[in-house]
Amino acid sequence: MYVQHCVCVLFWLCVCAVVTLLSGVLSSDGTVLTVPSGENRAERDPPSPPEVRCWSPSYPFKALCSWPEPPQTQLPIQYIATYSMKGGEIQQCHPYPTSVHPLPSPESSLPGVNGSSPGARWLCVLKGLKLYTSYKLNITGVNRMGSASHLQAFTVEDIVKPDPPVNVTVQVIPGKLRLLVKWAPPPSWSDHTLFPLKYQVRYHWDNKGTPHEITVSADSYCVCATLSFSPFLTLSSPPLSISLSPFVSVVGSV
Repeated sequence: MYVQHCVCVLFWLCVCAVVTLLSGVLSSDGTVLTVPSGENRAERDPPSPPEVRCWSPSYPFKALCSWPEPPQTQLPIQYIATYSMKGGEIQQCHPYPTSVHPLPSPESSLPGVNGSSPGARWLCVLKGLKLYTSYKLNITGVNRMGSASHLQAFTVEDIVKPDPPVNVTVQVIPGKLRLLVKWAPPPSWSDHTLFPLKYQVRYHWDNKGTPHEITVSADSYCVCATLSFSPFLTLSSPPLSISLSPFVSVVGSV
């Protein structure tokens, strides 16, 4: 980058002064802010758009949005988060930092959600959401060099993602080569009567072979296949691998 200033004495005679800037940006008042040699350029750049993932573990009353904390080498960033439905009042969401990794598992089917390494993140709670209503989300990061925004349109039905079930236990049924798997619904789920959860139970033996998968609505399931291990097997080391994934069927249109 260079800055050139010229003064013409005659139409054929001009004197120019040229200043070459190896690295720098212009502030709002026109002052050139240079980056000394060896200094991280990212410390003088505007923030990147936040990588936001949203999901609703408490359908339909609220949703969560989260994004990773920028590297410590960058300038301090403040976040402004708002959401609104079409023609409605703009509502503020107050982001706060958290060391807990609140995102769904890497197997999540939510658009744009994938596994990311644990670490400090920002979390924002969207409350008072309505059924089958389109919302616009705007999360903007601001530092003294500029700003960048993440814009997203969504309905809460598009981002439903229940938390995992709790109190999962596996018991051997006395006198039978069968296992009884029990669990409790996630406490964060809002209404088990109006919006009952279903569960996908997946299991396989000795970590090999084709996994078996079944969908149930109850809070327990009996693995009724003939077991290939001793009836004296202790529960501390079963050769059975079981995973549970809750979901809800939402029927309707926006």
